[in-house]
Amino acid sequence: MNTHLQWTPSFNNQFGDRTIYRLFVLGDKIFAVGFEFVATLDELSGKGINIRSVNSTFHYPASGVWGVIFDEIDPVLLSFKGFQHIAHSGLGSGRVLLNVASTILEHYNACGAGAYVFSAAVDAAHLRRSDLVILYDRLLGLNGYVKGKLFREQFAGWKASSDTLTGGRGYVITTTSYS
Repeated sequence: MNTHLQWTPSFNNQFGDRTIYRLFVLGDKIFAVGFEFVATLDELSGKGINIRSVNSTFHYPASGVWGVIFDEIDPVLLSFKGFQHIAHSGLGSGRVLLNVASTILEHYNACGAGAYVFSAAVDAAHLRRSDLVILYDRLLGLNGYVKGKLFREQFAGWKASSDTLTGGRGYVITTTSYS
């Protein structure tokens, strides 16, 4: 996998080509979608993600794997705010989801990743109406839920799996470049 890509100006690679992020603003909040290149399955395991428990047939694709993170950014420190629940008014949550999804698609179009991995953050303060696991399972069509329109239409051919039925919070999404 060639991580030395020419990233468009909307992506920031100030931390090197293995760690890419994009900021966006919604209302008075700044958000970041980050991508970290994962070179091996061992590296992924070192981050606490047991990919085999999420997808037992997973193999490391020639087109690479990227971890995805998303959070609100502290506007003064320009750092993540701890992956806590973020309240949105009106259609704010939907707009955030669309921004994250479009950023993932643009990242994919730039690098052709074979897979993306991420975890659903825990709501330690119990502020969410629904656990992120339920939201992600519904969006991705996992564990008995019908695949959401966004994933079904914008990510055609991508396949999702998770370990959420056994109490985990990990997700693997393989793309059309997965081989």
